[in-house]
Amino acid sequence: MAEQGFVESFTMEEEKLQQEFYESHHGKEILKCIQCGTCSGSCPLTDQMDHAPRELFSLIRDGFMADALCSNTPWFCVSCYQCMVRCPREIPVTDLMYALKQMAVSHDVAQPSNKMPDLYDAFSREVKRAGKMNETGLMARYGLKHPLDMPAKTGLALRLYRRGRLAIKSDKTRNPDQIRRMMETQPEGMEK
Repeated sequence: MAEQGFVESFTMEEEKLQQEFYESHHGKEILKCIQCGTCSGSCPLTDQMDHAPRELFSLIRDGFMADALCSNTPWFCVSCYQCMVRCPREIPVTDLMYALKQMAVSHDVAQPSNKMPDLYDAFSREVKRAGKMNETGLMARYGLKHPLDMPAKTGLALRLYRRGRLAIKSDKTRNPDQIRRMMETQPEGMEK
């Protein structure tokens, strides 16, 4: 659940945020949701989420945008697409989670205790820089914002390196600028 004081200090009108979400790419698709729970039952990380996907959609439809944007649910979406494949209404759940992440970042409303937006930012910046994800670059960017988290990850990094699963040198794709431009080009309705 979102931290109470943080939600209370949220100043934007939730009605305007709801409208902004509906105007985002695929935003109105949640109006087709029949609350069957198939998306929630299909998600491998529902137990980590403060609201299952169908609950999050219900919050949005009922106008509780502060709770929806402060939720950790979109940040735990791993884009496995199980929810989309199984949805009887063909709702693009993964795309809607992405839209919620973008809104939370653009309105700077993620819970202060939630570190996932920083990991999301580090991932995006690394892909824009190199055209692909490099674990070392990702963790270096994340570590700059959360240096106290890094000692706990050092042992795993060393084990991965010894097994040849962690590259120290960050290589790039042939044309990383194409990837960057693609990431910066947003479908209609997803403008910042």
